[in-house]
Amino acid sequence: MRIIAFTNEGQLSMMKNMLNSALKAGFPMNLFHCYVQSQGDPATYATKEFQSVTLKKLHIIRQNMLQDKEVLWIDNDIFLFQNVVDDVRSKKGHFVMQDDLWGPCTGFFLVRTSPNALKIIDTAIEWLRSNTNPSMNDQHAFHHAMKHTIVFPRPTIVLLSQDEYPNGQIYFDEGRKSKAKIVHSNYLRTTAEKIVRFKEFGLWDESDTAFCMVNKYEV
Repeated sequence: MRIIAFTNEGQLSMMKNMLNSALKAGFPMNLFHCYVQSQGDPATYATKEFQSVTLKKLHIIRQNMLQDKEVLWIDNDIFLFQNVVDDVRSKKGHFVMQDDLWGPCTGFFLVRTSPNALKIIDTAIEWLRSNTNPSMNDQHAFHHAMKHTIVFPRPTIVLLSQDEYPNGQIYFDEGRKSKAKIVHSNYLRTTAEKIVRFKEFGLWDESDTAFCMVNKYEV
């Protein structure tokens, strides 16, 4: 198994925060494979720049699926309260995903490599690459691929508990925190807004401690 994440320099502090939370939660840091793009400002949601970042993300996921049977993707805007590796792996399904209220979330998910799971990712890549609508991203591409990729048997999706794996609306806005094992600070458009929210709730540590312990690659 490998745990993967991707950032550019503009979001590096947020990746470090996520990794430090993983270290404190007891994650095996040797499983992390972190991809860092040497240039780039933080991308705002629903822009062409954000779409480009999420397309690169899909390519990295596919690359890692070819190297391991199980790949856990974690977005940078996630804070980890517990080591959830065993919990996520215990769920059956080709894709084990956070529930983002409107559908499966590609910000936090486990994928089990199979020819048909790879076809889903390939379809998502091709759809997003050819999409001219800048508001479309990897999550929209995944939803399209699951609906339109003709494979048998169809890859299965298992959704994680909303209370245990909450998104930004559930955790920060609705205050459903007592069972949270992670929190995904989405439902904000910019990196700056997410950092402010993390800091307001005491969920911020951008030190190099955990970043120095993971496998790193320049892309």
